[in-house]
Amino acid sequence: MREESFTNSKLFKLTIFLIAAFLIVTIFILGKPFLVPFAWSLLIALASVRMLDKIEHKLRLKRIAVTISFVLIVIILFISLFYFFYVEIRMIVSSMPDFAKKIATILQKLSTTMQSYGISIPDHIAPNAIHNYVSGHTNIITGILAGFGQGIGKIFLVGIYLFFLIYYRDNYLYYMKEREKTYEKFKAAKEKLNEILDIINNFLYGLVIVTLIIAVMLFVIFLLIGLKFALFFAVFVALLTLIPILGIPIGMAIVFTFGLLAHDGLLTPVLAVVGILVSNFFQENVFKPLVIGEKIKLNAFMIFLSVIIGGLIWGVPGMILFMPMVGIIKLLLERNENTKPIAILFTQVPDSLRHHFHQSIKNDIKTKSENAKKKQ
Repeated sequence: MREESFTNSKLFKLTIFLIAAFLIVTIFILGKPFLVPFAWSLLIALASVRMLDKIEHKLRLKRIAVTISFVLIVIILFISLFYFFYVEIRMIVSSMPDFAKKIATILQKLSTTMQSYGISIPDHIAPNAIHNYVSGHTNIITGILAGFGQGIGKIFLVGIYLFFLIYYRDNYLYYMKEREKTYEKFKAAKEKLNEILDIINNFLYGLVIVTLIIAVMLFVIFLLIGLKFALFFAVFVALLTLIPILGIPIGMAIVFTFGLLAHDGLLTPVLAVVGILVSNFFQENVFKPLVIGEKIKLNAFMIFLSVIIGGLIWGVPGMILFMPMVGIIKLLLERNENTKPIAILFTQVPDSLRHHFHQSIKNDIKTKSENAKKKQ
């Protein structure tokens, strides 16, 4: 009797929850080399499975041909993106001596200004010393370029996972058919699955469309203001917008710093930052509501947690991947009656509903107090 009461106690359930959470985080950390490419391939598969079904049925093509063609297209797109960044960063690295001189000049002016306010600066800090220091630390950029080679290897791993996920996607339907004993239950489960896939597909596909729109918009803005390497920074900042909350500030800081080094005066870097802010405003208030909608909208706290936890566990890929993963979890919780209340913690409660909720609580308290007075 004591064992049964202990297993049903809150302390036991909390202990089990903490142990499970610890094991999951440990698996995520230790399994990062496998799980990160698998997560990328899973998201791509979820975003494309409905489109591939339509292609197979309309064109009457074999699944193996459609799957191989799609995987090859994805691999070529990723390699092209990596090659684009590789070439652009090499061009920026070739300009490092000029940037080093500019940094040395800026720091020297800053030291002179600080000395004029009575702040002592060591005498050994000279423009040549600063220039030599900056020029000698280009190995950081070289390390970034070397990382692109490792990234291309992971792209092929993503392609392999993606092939199997897409080719064997009907296995889950067979599993559902065996699990649900009657045809009616199987039909209802399949309809729910199709509904979830449609929402996930629209969400992930919408993110890609919005990112492309932002890249084009930023490219036009950077061209108009005369920012060097406009295409590179437009694509770079557009990809950074996939990192919620932190992506835009990081992008603005990088573009402002580069603009300060590559151009004379503050006009170009300031206009570049303003352009990023304008594009972000349109992204959040126009493009995302139109293209993605509100079906997988998370509240700011959950987005912040997904970015921080994802960054701690998987680094930069985790910052990008965890937000859509949490959105998918929220969607699955909403479609289950037992877990539907938990999904409320992930979403943003509308102001009208929140006001109505607080008003109803006040009315209930007022009614109870009046009833208590009547009884007295």
